[in-house]
Amino acid sequence: MGKTVDDYISGLPAWQASAAQALRADILATGEVVEAMKWGHPVFEAGGPVCLIKAFPKWMTFGFWRGVELKDLDARLGGDNPKMAFIKLSEGEAISAADVARLVRAGVALNREKGDPLKAK
Repeated sequence: MGKTVDDYISGLPAWQASAAQALRADILATGEVVEAMKWGHPVFEAGGPVCLIKAFPKWMTFGFWRGVELKDLDARLGGDNPKMAFIKLSEGEAISAADVARLVRAGVALNREKGDPLKAK
């Protein structure tokens, strides 16, 4: 049996586990996505991947497959990938539930309009 999202979160340091659990709850509260473990971290999908939570030793990311197209919605979205963008969180930082919902819903809308970002040309 593979690792679950619960397993992933429970294996994080306390501040990351707390932040990841809050993000997860806010993402799922939109009712727009389903969660899965892919590529070693939680991924939230609707017609393809929409967003992810990924922990690093000193920070964590809340990333979007079509993040570059969402940058106008949140100036914190960054990164140098031509399509993906992420919000980098350090200990003590958080994203409001309203911001999470706005970004997730916009990401889902882009997938509905343009299709699965992994299959897009």
